[in-house]
Amino acid sequence: MDTNTKSQRRKKKMPVWAKILLILLIVMALIAGGAYGYVRYTLSKMHRVDPKQEAKIAPNEEFFEVDESLPSETEVPHLNPDEIVWANADPDVMKDRDVVNILLIGQDRREGEGRQRSDSMILATINKKSQSIYLTSFMRDMYVPIPGYSDNRINAAYAFGGMDLLDDTIETNFGIHIDGNVEVDFSGFKTLIDMMGGIDLYLSQAEADYICGRNRNVLYPQAERPDWDLSEGMNHLTGEQALIHARNRSIGNSDYRRTERQREVLISAFTAMKSSDPITLVALINEAMPLLTTDMESSQILGYAMEILTMGVDDVQSFRIPANGMYSSAVIRKMQVLVPDLNQCRAYLREILYGEAG
Repeated sequence: MDTNTKSQRRKKKMPVWAKILLILLIVMALIAGGAYGYVRYTLSKMHRVDPKQEAKIAPNEEFFEVDESLPSETEVPHLNPDEIVWANADPDVMKDRDVVNILLIGQDRREGEGRQRSDSMILATINKKSQSIYLTSFMRDMYVPIPGYSDNRINAAYAFGGMDLLDDTIETNFGIHIDGNVEVDFSGFKTLIDMMGGIDLYLSQAEADYICGRNRNVLYPQAERPDWDLSEGMNHLTGEQALIHARNRSIGNSDYRRTERQREVLISAFTAMKSSDPITLVALINEAMPLLTTDMESSQILGYAMEILTMGVDDVQSFRIPANGMYSSAVIRKMQVLVPDLNQCRAYLREILYGEAG
């Protein structure tokens, strides 16, 4: 199993309890001053969808994103779809009033494009019992049953049926309840990170070279930026640099390391946001809202935000599904995929998110 990734702690200008109290007092003052409507207006800038009304493609229109190059059969087994037999899973879906699961769905589409496969799927969990926040990445190359369609990569569910089908796919296969969804336009993240003054991240030398476009070739597609002086160790990244880093799947273990990078960027951004002054926070929220699409009501979002503030969380733990030892690699339908042991993954998720075995 993975070792929990701890966020880097940043020195704060005031104690956490004092900052929480200050923010609460400001919110109370705003509401008392009649600004509650402004808060609702700000949240209304988010795009909203009704998952049940999202368009779905017909099963006979489903498609498979085949890989241009594949490993040989001596390297990775090549299997027929009917060779994959799924174990009978526990039909119960885990739900707890003290545990909130919000699925963050990354979209990296270009202007004018419609709904695409989910570029990343990160489950943000608020556990009020343990006073913890967890980020769990679902590997997009996992090969799973998709309700109403053929088995496919898990990220196909979003392209086929939006939030509703992706939630159904995760709940059916992994036995955890999804309370809400937020689609994130990651291309807009660079503006938010710049507004926070950048973020601090540890980079390997290879990652630093990738961002700066050094030794440019197939693995280093970035245009060279000699003015970017990044090296191995802790670096202070701009929004553009952080976005390049989060998209990088060429350095390290392909999508495994890529999902770790995405979580690291989110955790560092969370840390930087907590250190922002109230005026900057308001500006960040205004800038962020149009980048988000959700199926949640404003009252839900406000409630979750207040819970996070009152918890006073100092760090965020991160995980990955499938964890090490919980999958096998295969080539199916001309796709190199990860075939998860669903029962192992279910038990692991219930343990880390809910603190319950099995």
